[in-house]
Amino acid sequence: MSKAAGQQSTKTLSRVVDLLVEYRIKLDALEHVLKETNPLVHELYLGTIENLQAQKTAEVNRLLTQTFKSKLTER
Repeated sequence: MSKAAGQQSTKTLSRVVDLLVEYRIKLDALEHVLKETNPLVHELYLGTIENLQAQKTAEVNRLLTQTFKSKLTER
C-alpha cells in the first residue's frame, strides 16, 4: 500500500471514529432526557438496547466461527 493510500485510510478511519463519538454523545444526552421525562419508556429503551446487543454478539460470534471454519478448510 502506498503512503498516500495509507494516509487516506487513516483519515477515513479518523472521520468514522469522530462520527461514532459524536453520535454516542448525542445518544447519551437523549437517553438522559428520556430518563428524566419518562422513566417507563427509558426502561423499555434499555431492554431494547440489551436485546440488540445480545443479537449483535450472537451474529458476530456466528460470523467469526464461520470465517474460522472456512480458513481451516482452505489449508
